[in-house]
Amino acid sequence: MEKKKALKGSLNKKIKFIAAVLLIILAAAVYVVKNGNKGVEVEVYTVENSAVNDVYKESGVVKSGDKYHIIAKTSGSINEVLVSENTPVKAGDVLVRIDTRDLQYQKDLKNSSIEANMAKKEESDVNKVMATAPIEYINTLRQNVASAEAALNAARNDYQAKQALFDSGAVSNLELEASKSSYESSNAAYESANTRLSQSSTYLESLKKEGLTEKDINKKFYESTQKQLDAAIAADQTSIEQLDRQIADCEVKAEYDGVVLSVAAKDISMVSAGQELAVISTDAHGQYKVETDVLTDVIPYLNVGDPAEIEFDMRGTKKTVSGKISEIYDFANEEKSALGLKEYRVKVLVALDENTSDDIIKDGYGVNVKFNLYNNENVAAVPIGAVFKYDEKDYVFKIVDKKAVMSPVNIDYKSGTQAVISSGLDVGDVVITNSDNEDLEDGVRVRIKKS
Repeated sequence: MEKKKALKGSLNKKIKFIAAVLLIILAAAVYVVKNGNKGVEVEVYTVENSAVNDVYKESGVVKSGDKYHIIAKTSGSINEVLVSENTPVKAGDVLVRIDTRDLQYQKDLKNSSIEANMAKKEESDVNKVMATAPIEYINTLRQNVASAEAALNAARNDYQAKQALFDSGAVSNLELEASKSSYESSNAAYESANTRLSQSSTYLESLKKEGLTEKDINKKFYESTQKQLDAAIAADQTSIEQLDRQIADCEVKAEYDGVVLSVAAKDISMVSAGQELAVISTDAHGQYKVETDVLTDVIPYLNVGDPAEIEFDMRGTKKTVSGKISEIYDFANEEKSALGLKEYRVKVLVALDENTSDDIIKDGYGVNVKFNLYNNENVAAVPIGAVFKYDEKDYVFKIVDKKAVMSPVNIDYKSGTQAVISSGLDVGDVVITNSDNEDLEDGVRVRIKKS
């Protein structure tokens, strides 16, 4: 009986042991199965050849040829504007006429001054021949000054009276201008006579102090007078030449053939020297250009001669014309983005095709410019998120035997969404697209995220 009990107890122990071993094996199997399915969850992309076309779009403005600004070379009131916007002009055509009356009046004064000095020069020659004493000549000059002063006072009073009458409407503007002209002419004659008297008197006193004989004094005095008069005449002649040039400049002319783009002169009555009167395009009916500012990151992918598309709205309908890059500036300008961030842009000019009609597009139109940065119909490309930098080189994670393997690649081009791989990957390779996952490292076990 006891033997049976002992046998039974031994059997129970064996069963319990076997059961425990089976439980351990089962737990180990479950652990292996469970851990076999564990790993970093990743998103993947299978490499294949496909077409990659990357386009960059930027806003721009249509420009019609080179522009030059017509600037007034003289001041005055505008008499006549002979052109308007979009008027074709030839070199030498008169665009604007400026009033010449004030300049002509100044020229008349200078001519009168020359005539007066010529008369004084003849008088001096006569006095020299007749051996008139210098003191007598100076007395004559004093009389001339007195006469000129009397004439000036009379002209001034008349002008002041005319101003009062003009303000009350009793006299016309023409009468007022005539009185003003007489006053200014009298004032110029008085100043000239007074200056001549002062200079002659001073010079005579200086000659007397030198202790010269009366004969030598006479000779030097009249020689000095002649020189003064010659200098005054020469100065007036120079002034007349300058006035002639200013009068000629009152006819503002086109310097080149072209088309008038804007006419500021039509909105003003008076113009000052240096003020803009009009803007002319020298090639408005030739090849149009589009001017746009491109980010510096894009410039390396653009070249002169590359094609471009220009898009714009025309009466609510989208239109597209083609062109080619004609110029890329060699410097960048600092600008602010729409978010207020600092950015650098380079000016690029696109020449529109010569068959672009004036009826389709005009100077100043706002357009969108599309540049084709990359175009290849059969390349291996991966999502941009698959590529990462390590030690200044480009890598991707390839999945090999359920593990992430760092693999170096060479990149031909990067867009905002794709990277074109020139070497390092083959068609059919599976790469991890979320390479920025912090749990990823070379050799780590991974599992593909179910879609």
